[in-house]
This record gives sequence, C-alpha cells and structure tokens, in this order.
Amino acid sequence: MEESVESVRVIVIDDEEGMREGMRRALQRQGYGVDTAEDGESALRLLRENSYSLALVDLKMPGIDGFEVTRFINENLQGTVVVIVSALATVEAAVEVTRHGAFDFLAKPFTPKDLLHVVERALRQHSLLSDRQQYLTELNSERNLSRQLINSMHEGVIVLNRNRLPVLMNPTAEAFVGKAYREGMSVEELGLRPEVLAAVQEVLDGGKARTLREPLGQRMMELLSLPYLRGEEKVGAILILNDITLQWQADQEKSRFIAMVAHELKSPLAAILNYVNIILTGMFDQEPAKIHEMLARSKIRGEALLDLIRDLLYLNQREAGKIEKSPERLELKEVLAAQLDFFKVQAERSRIRLQLEAAGDSFPVLADRKDLDRIFMNLISNGIKYNREDGSLTVRLASSNGSVRVQVSDTGIGMKAEEMEGLFQDFYRVKNPQTSGIPGTGLGLATVKRVTAECQGDIRVDSVPDRGTTFTVTLPRA
Repeated sequence: MEESVESVRVIVIDDEEGMREGMRRALQRQGYGVDTAEDGESALRLLRENSYSLALVDLKMPGIDGFEVTRFINENLQGTVVVIVSALATVEAAVEVTRHGAFDFLAKPFTPKDLLHVVERALRQHSLLSDRQQYLTELNSERNLSRQLINSMHEGVIVLNRNRLPVLMNPTAEAFVGKAYREGMSVEELGLRPEVLAAVQEVLDGGKARTLREPLGQRMMELLSLPYLRGEEKVGAILILNDITLQWQADQEKSRFIAMVAHELKSPLAAILNYVNIILTGMFDQEPAKIHEMLARSKIRGEALLDLIRDLLYLNQREAGKIEKSPERLELKEVLAAQLDFFKVQAERSRIRLQLEAAGDSFPVLADRKDLDRIFMNLISNGIKYNREDGSLTVRLASSNGSVRVQVSDTGIGMKAEEMEGLFQDFYRVKNPQTSGIPGTGLGLATVKRVTAECQGDIRVDSVPDRGTTFTVTLPRA
C-alpha cells in the first residue's frame, strides 16, 4: 500500500548548505515534509525525536559521518529507508554503503529529476517494508493469540515435529506429565505409555488420527493423536490429553454397582427357586413341617429382595433429585419412641430388650420426618439383627453445645477394626461365620450416612467383637 505524499517525512543530512537546501526545496515542491541536519550529531538527535520514511545521507561529514548515521538507522529505525548522497561515485563506494544498510546510492552532482526518481524508488521500498512489518506484526499477534488460546485450554496439548521431538507444550500438558517443557527434550521423557507413542508414530507415518484411553501417573487420560499440518504438508503430530479420571471412576463405580446388584439379586432368587423346585418334586409331600420351613426361608429371602429393591429405588430417586423433603421441627424423643415401638414384636421374637434413655425432656431437631425414620430404622433394625438372644438394644438421647446426640447400642457380635473400614460403602457387608445367615442388602448404612449428612449431621461407630456396637448420630438442635 503506497503512502500519500502528505504522510511522507524526509530528513536531508548534508554539511553543504547549498546541497542541503536544494534537496529540501525540490522535495517540498512535491509535497513532502522535510527536515534538514547539517552534521551527523544533529541528525541523530532529529532521528531519535521524529519518525522518517526516508533519510538522504551525505557520506563525508565532520565528526559523525554518513556511515555511522546509516548504521544507527539500520540498527534502531528499521522503518526508515536510507539513500546515500555522495560525490564518491564508484562501484566500491556503492557496495560499501549497501553493506552498511543503505538502500540506494545517489552520486553528486545530480538533477532534481534524478533526486525525485531515487526518492520515489526509495519510498516504494519503504512502503514494502511497512507492509511487511504490518504483516509480521499481525502474524505475531495471531501466533500470540493462538498460543494464549492453547495455554488457556483445559486439555493438554503437545506438538511434536517429524522427528518426534516436542516443540510445544501448554501448561496443562506440563502439569499432566509432571515436567516443564525444554528445548531438545525427547518424547520418552514425558512418561507416556508405549501404546501412546505407537499412536503418535502411526500418525507421523501417514496414519489416521487415533483416540485411546491410557493411564498417566495417577490420572486416566483420553488421548487424541492427529497430524500437524502446515497447509497441505504434514510437519508433525499433535497430541491432545483430556483428563477423564472422574468419568472413568464413575464408569468403574457404575460397573461395580451393577455387578454387586446382580450378585445381591442372584443369591436370594437362586435360593427361592431352589426351595420351590424341591417342593414341586413332591419329595416332602408327607412332611408339611419341612415344606413350611422352606416356604418360611423363601419368605425371608423374598423380603430381603424387596428391601434391596426399595433401597435401589430410593438411591435412584435420590440421585435424580426426586426426593421431596419437608423439614419441620420435630421432637426426636417421640420419633425414636415410635421406631422402638415399631420393632417391638421383632425384638421380642429374638428375646431382645429395647430401651430408650433420655438425659432431658426435649430434643428438638429441624428435619424431614422420613429422613429421621430412615436413619434410625436402619440402625435399630441392624441392632436387632446382629444382636444375640437375651441381649439388649439401648437408644440414648443427650444434648450439648447446640446439638442432639443419639447413641444406638447393642450387645451383639460386634466388629473388628478392619471390618469397619468399608462400613458406610454401598453393598458392603461384614462377612464372617457369625453374619453369613443374616439377610441384608449392604445399602442401609451407606444410606444412613448420606441422609445424616443431608441433615447437617454426622455419624460414627465404635465396636468391640463379641461385646456389641454403638452408632452415634449427632444432629443440630433446633
């Protein structure tokens, strides 16, 4: 893009006043803005203070000569084109000034026409330089923007050249591999698995983009290997790393959950079908007591299945956010008394004494009634199931420091420390000879912990083998 005459500023540097003024007048008649300097020192001052498209520089000047002025412009003012004006009209002189960074050479004496011809050619060069500088500025701006975008990505980005050497890594990739990028590092230093390196090599060898899942340190990664193209030319490979650890863990948990549900459903169903098949064979047609026993066992197994299905439905509704809660001020002592009354028949059948001990008269809490029932129904039910005949289950109520504490203590089989580690996990059940015949889903205590947390409370457990277990639930006092 050519410059308008009005925007062009020229500096004329010559120690001969007549030559200096002659060039000034010739250029001003063409509409150019012109400054003049009578020596190198004043020229450098003007060059530092102003911006010029063109400098007409005399070589031979006292003090700072034209070579030094040209060198200064070449090193500091790359947008200014230099034309040397000198009486040394030799090829050697022209080569020398060009070596110092001058664009052209104008030999003295010259006509105004010669001057304007050289100036026009020099200004075309200035226009080209300006366009080139603008292009480079825009290109650098685009590159900087691209780099900023890459650096701000949540995905890791590693760019490799044809020789499989990393040439760029964004901060996310550096965090993933645990190494800062340095020039000359090898791809093997990144700790990537052989399968990933093979995918990169496949792309470099002309193969298609590949996606794979591989561990990287403590993370599970989804890695995309694709060609790095510059126009139509393949110049390397790009590796994009996406941390899918949480998703992978969720998938693993889902698979584990499905496997456990299938197992928990299969065992009681198999037992029920086995009892039914035995009855259908007629083997015990003459022994109604045996048939009654198998039907009773089938009923227990069926009830366990129903409990499991109820718990699963509750978990599903809870995860989907479909559980409607209606918090209200409730008297916890009354809630617990109602629960103990509900389990009275079951406890009497196992000859277990139920007791409620309250250190006070009022224990108000703000909660949904169904949540409280779910918490203490599970704890009291477990306290009966895992108790011993002629044992006891005691519920103690106390309050202090703005909270209400409920202890559900049994005199049952108890647990070892290692058996309690997974106690509040889904489908966890303590497995030993003492618990093998006791039905359960393994979801009750996990549900208790979740619901207690939703009530802004907490739960802990203490247990001694063969002496009993105590669950302590703490809730905010209303």
